[in-house]
Amino acid sequence: MHRVLVTGHDAWCSFQTGVMKMLKKLVLTGMLALSATTVFAASFDQLDNNGDNTITKDEYFGSISDWGTYSDWDVNGDGLIDESEFDDGPFDGTYTYYDYNNDGYLDSYELYDGVYTSYDANDDGIWNDNEWNMFNEAGFLN
Repeated sequence: MHRVLVTGHDAWCSFQTGVMKMLKKLVLTGMLALSATTVFAASFDQLDNNGDNTITKDEYFGSISDWGTYSDWDVNGDGLIDESEFDDGPFDGTYTYYDYNNDGYLDSYELYDGVYTSYDANDDGIWNDNEWNMFNEAGFLN
């Protein structure tokens, strides 16, 4: 078995090739992650199914579940959102605020209902334009 010592220009080229392979892998991984994440492009009118200028919980649940957001935020895929996954998401409020049953995890009902409720500023059970804008400005639709 022969060993070859690589120095100078050849070593630099080998190093550059390795770095480029690593960068390509990182870029491709990032592109795959971005393509797997649903882009929120919904408008208030798209969620307001009956055109009454409000978004009910049913309209919200029907639309947001189509976006796949819960599965996007459930990074480890266990069907629950843990505190670290919650902290990485665009949520307003504390983790325990949404964890209604205090089991240390958020199921999809707790998350969606908690998010909806937290932006229903006047607690009337429906969203108006201002409440929708607060939801949007919080980063859920970016």
